[in-house]
Amino acid sequence: MRKYSDVSTIDPQDRPAWVDHIDNPYLHGPYTPVVSEITAVDLRVVQGEVPHDLFGAYFRQGPNPILEPRGAYHWFDGDGMVHGLYLRDGRASYIRKWIRTRALRDEIERGKVELSGIMGPYDLRSIVGHEIDSQNVDYTKDTANTTLNLHNGKLLAAWYNSGRMHRLDALTLDTEGEENFLGALDTTMNAHGKTDPRTGEFINYGYADFQPWLTYYVIGADGALRHKTRIDLPGPRLPHDTTITRNFTILHDFPLFHDPELLKRTNHRIVQFRRDLPTRFGVLPRYGTQEQIRWFEFDPGYVLHMVNAWEEGDWIIMDGCFQPDPTIRRDPSEGPLGSMLAYLRYKGHLRRWRMNLRTGEQQERQLDDLNVEFCLPDADLYGVKSRYSYHQLIPTDLQTLAFEGLVKYDHERGTRDVYHYPRGWFPSETTFAKSTRGGDEDSGYAVTLATDIADYRSEAWIFDAKDITRGPITRIALPGRVAAGFHAAWVYGRDLWRDASRAAA
Repeated sequence: MRKYSDVSTIDPQDRPAWVDHIDNPYLHGPYTPVVSEITAVDLRVVQGEVPHDLFGAYFRQGPNPILEPRGAYHWFDGDGMVHGLYLRDGRASYIRKWIRTRALRDEIERGKVELSGIMGPYDLRSIVGHEIDSQNVDYTKDTANTTLNLHNGKLLAAWYNSGRMHRLDALTLDTEGEENFLGALDTTMNAHGKTDPRTGEFINYGYADFQPWLTYYVIGADGALRHKTRIDLPGPRLPHDTTITRNFTILHDFPLFHDPELLKRTNHRIVQFRRDLPTRFGVLPRYGTQEQIRWFEFDPGYVLHMVNAWEEGDWIIMDGCFQPDPTIRRDPSEGPLGSMLAYLRYKGHLRRWRMNLRTGEQQERQLDDLNVEFCLPDADLYGVKSRYSYHQLIPTDLQTLAFEGLVKYDHERGTRDVYHYPRGWFPSETTFAKSTRGGDEDSGYAVTLATDIADYRSEAWIFDAKDITRGPITRIALPGRVAAGFHAAWVYGRDLWRDASRAAA
């Protein structure tokens, strides 16, 4: 099995010294954290030119721990760091900054990490035997390192395991504080909320380790609460994504979750796949209540990320990356990190689900057999029918999660294009950015950040979205290394620079 951590050529000035004595592949190689924040303008273009019809910003979230972790380090535990690539008038600038969560502020003040990460052990003494609220981040470190959404003019940063929302200035990446939507938010929120590009509403839900329900929210474009309701579940669950259409929200209930009683006894989350239970999708009117939700049952499995969903007459159609067997099969030779490494060795493919709201009919079928994930359409088309999506090709022979190619799917024709990254390069999730000149749905660019693990230089890559197989048409040198991370978001310039006087790129 290939290990990226075997690479030892790391700039000694651009990593924390404590990583040297921790044997964890998610702290070495391309995952090695950086130690500084950067703001740079007029970046050097090393190939091609920055297209003048590319106007907006590419943001990439990811883990970047500052201090030595407490207990075993999980990749999801790293302090959130946002990378911003701003593209305007044929020029590029770059910012990277940490998200100042309450945990990070406390750690910097005390000089050490006191909260455990995802693998525990947790201090449950303060909650066991008492009424348990949804703020499970009180005993687990909330790093806000997973996703970004633009809402009400601000970037919202969220965490993998339902955490507190953090509000960032989109042009400086400064953390402005925790977001509670004018006092309406009284739970944590899931990582993958969606901003409806037509209404500006933010749709999301909160869940917790010991609660057999979700708390569902619709937040208006102005940041005020529009709707809130409780959705009961058979038990505590671990959903990860949110899917919307024009009129509905699709909630996810998968048979991959932990046992809350076992968590209380062992102080560890032990996640198990229950093959005897179905995958369930709940179709809820956007402003609906529990009594109005329609549940549809499908083959057992798990989905981290959906591509998109839309309405066609009485049908809800949804595409996503399905794992038919998410069983965690740990390798005993990997020691205490075996469960984490096994969980992150992804095996899945593109699938389509169809749900008829009038007849109750349901259909599902596999669309392709490639091992793909980290899937994005044009974010302007969330909730309506989209033809194209951009995925990462995942290798199956690596110890750690990595990307080895960019895959563009044509969902209408059922075809795909693949660009295999040069060996040794480690790109990020890739976003689509439509040309300011308009045109077909794929008239525009695919944008990502990539790092060469041979010498740890990082670049921004821009592809012609109509032909990704050509490889990047533009390569831009970045002023610092980009550690491997999670999700990306493209924000169009019309939304980012509403006030031209604030323009920073």
